Amino acid sequence: MFIQIVFFVLSLTLTLLFFLYGFNHYYLLNAGRRYNPSTLVNSENDRPSVSIHLPVYNEKYVVRRLVVACTRMAEVYGMDRVNILILDDSDDDTVMEIDKVADEYSKKHFHIEVVRRGNRQGFKAGALQIALDQTPEEYIAIFDADFTPPEDFLVRTVPHFLQDEHLGIIQSRWCHLNRNYNFLTKTVAIGIDIHFIIEQTGRHAAGLFQNFNGSGGVLRKRAILEAGGWQADTLSEDLDLSYRIQLLGYTVLYLKDLKSPGEIPPTIPSFKKQQGRWACGSLRTARKILPQLLRKHDLGFKRRLQAFIHLTGYMIQPLMSISFLLTCVATFLGLNISRASQSYILFPASGILGTTRAITLFSLQNATWMFLGPLIGLCTIAPWVSSISTLRFEKLPLSQNIISLVLLLLLGLGISISNTLEAGKALFSNRIWEFSRTPKYAYLENKGGWRASKYQIALDSVWILELLFACLGAVAITITIAFRRSDFSVLLILIPFTIAYAFICLLTVLQSWRKMVS
Repeated sequence: MFIQIVFFVLSLTLTLLFFLYGFNHYYLLNAGRRYNPSTLVNSENDRPSVSIHLPVYNEKYVVRRLVVACTRMAEVYGMDRVNILILDDSDDDTVMEIDKVADEYSKKHFHIEVVRRGNRQGFKAGALQIALDQTPEEYIAIFDADFTPPEDFLVRTVPHFLQDEHLGIIQSRWCHLNRNYNFLTKTVAIGIDIHFIIEQTGRHAAGLFQNFNGSGGVLRKRAILEAGGWQADTLSEDLDLSYRIQLLGYTVLYLKDLKSPGEIPPTIPSFKKQQGRWACGSLRTARKILPQLLRKHDLGFKRRLQAFIHLTGYMIQPLMSISFLLTCVATFLGLNISRASQSYILFPASGILGTTRAITLFSLQNATWMFLGPLIGLCTIAPWVSSISTLRFEKLPLSQNIISLVLLLLLGLGISISNTLEAGKALFSNRIWEFSRTPKYAYLENKGGWRASKYQIALDSVWILELLFACLGAVAITITIAFRRSDFSVLLILIPFTIAYAFICLLTVLQSWRKMVS
């Protein structure tokens, strides 16, 4: 009986937590309907000087493309009003490529400088802070190496600051240079679109805390300085600074109609590395920011709750891993976690002196799941609703993206192990972890081109855990079917997770192998 109660409580707790994050999809979807584009009255006189900061670390394949896009943007805005700083921390032949392109455009009378440090202390945040100290301009646009900002980016962003002194950050919507490169980029594009089309839009419309995404945005220098500058203690310096700036009373403007094209990781190892860094960084930011934020009652309950959900969003991955393990253990022990055994619990009966009424755990659990069942169903399909909504917004046919939606499910489940490990680093360690860059390849058409790139990711030991989890799931499925367990509903958990872990494990090994043996 005790074990059955423990599993019931654990499964109920997980269900309620999943409900919190799942229901939030619907809240943001509904809030996003109230989004109104910000109007801009723009003239030649509304163009103050701007500094463009381009943090680069070993990006030989994409850095020229980035600089060319920024110079075109400077031409449209006004060459004499734009200063481009390439923040180069590279230790490979990217250095020569940067010097070459910087010299080329300097001769064309662009204001372009290369800033180099003697070390990578603070990683991207450290480079941005050094540049900040050398920047006289009040407005700073930031782009990662794989981005190609549109020519009118500065014209459509910077003048907004002149209309609102409390505006601290402007964030554009990311779009994708290589959406149709392979099955992975098509799938990941949908996931990124959910963030920018559903989540960012909804948060802006509802007046909630938002985040600068680290690229494709403009920041007010005064706001950065007042918030304490760029800090490297979270790995998510963009998210961390965003919240610190907003806690000072500054606002964030999200421009959904302004697109900033960037690259999507085309391999599973690079995708896992990117997601792992985001998971670790956002949860470490939650550790840093939430204690202060949750005590600020003047922010209101809704904003604080939404900030909690936002900053802890990657906790969904550990919850997934725990749910899978809980289901496997329950299967091995012959327990039924969605229905009750005939064990009994005693509850005091109100109104009858000294009397107790015995009710079965069966009745308690069934009543609980009957009440929660419809809500669980709604929250289970919430990510699918968001995915389909983004496809409709982008005018992409659902019929041609069914496979991508299924793969998105497998990706989300499959990377739960690697992201759980990163979440553990964030929550239970004070160590400053290395900023692991996501390789950029600049191959937009040649589907196998990334294999010839020098930037490959070595095979790490996480694939062993993924293989073990896949085997564990296979055994649990076999037991459930072979022993004709009455509760076949556990297969709805076991089968997708097992396939997802096997899928991620296989592609991780295949796409990391070249680096491992070279």
